[in-house]
Amino acid sequence: MVASLTLCAGLSACASTPAMETKTEHFGQAVAHNIAAQRVAPTAEQKANTFIPPNRARQKAAREAYEKGETPDPVQLGTTENE
Repeated sequence: MVASLTLCAGLSACASTPAMETKTEHFGQAVAHNIAAQRVAPTAEQKANTFIPPNRARQKAAREAYEKGETPDPVQLGTTENE
């Protein structure tokens, strides 16, 4: 009983100052900057030209290799050069 009261009193101290009250005017700008840095705005010409013609010979070769079971094994990718 005493332990649970002590725990409740200790946890209530954490809730006395909400994290959002201490935010500054720059809060969230790092995320907004990262999004802006990674965004590529296409030009009007690029927006209009979305058709990519298919390569029928390559499609046929890939389909035939798949049907014969001659597809290459997946390559293991790592996050560093040491893996």
